[in-house]
Amino acid sequence: MWGSGKKVDISGVLATGRPLALDAHVRVPSFGSYTFAEPARVAVEICRIDHDLGLSGSICATASGVCDRCLRDVHTAIDVEVDECIPVGSQSEADFAESNVLEGTFLDVADLARQLIDSALPMLLLCSDDCPGLCPSCGSVLRDGPCTCSVSVKR
Repeated sequence: MWGSGKKVDISGVLATGRPLALDAHVRVPSFGSYTFAEPARVAVEICRIDHDLGLSGSICATASGVCDRCLRDVHTAIDVEVDECIPVGSQSEADFAESNVLEGTFLDVADLARQLIDSALPMLLLCSDDCPGLCPSCGSVLRDGPCTCSVSVKR
């Protein structure tokens, strides 16, 4: 489980209401065709909102993969604004809560980052919005110039 990488005790935040600033780097596992060579930076403030846990800040990572049109390597910045309210209640309430990043009084920062980054990944990874892709006949990268095969490709 990826959540075991970075856990933060938030019992002090819940008991006193004093906010906690967190600036950490956590590893993000590969997801689909995306890989993450460098750890993601998680910069959030953790505070108590009534009886719940509030998180605000940002998560920044660099996703790598291949362009879905031309198959060249692509690296893209993923910046996620964090504005979450996680229910903290009795055990019976927690069993039905949607949050799975909170285990008792420990916030699983690595799992939080993974979930938010995965949901922010683009459906298609492109080297540029106007990438012409590959020639359907010879497979040449059309960004490099017109291919020399005998099939005329309309763009």
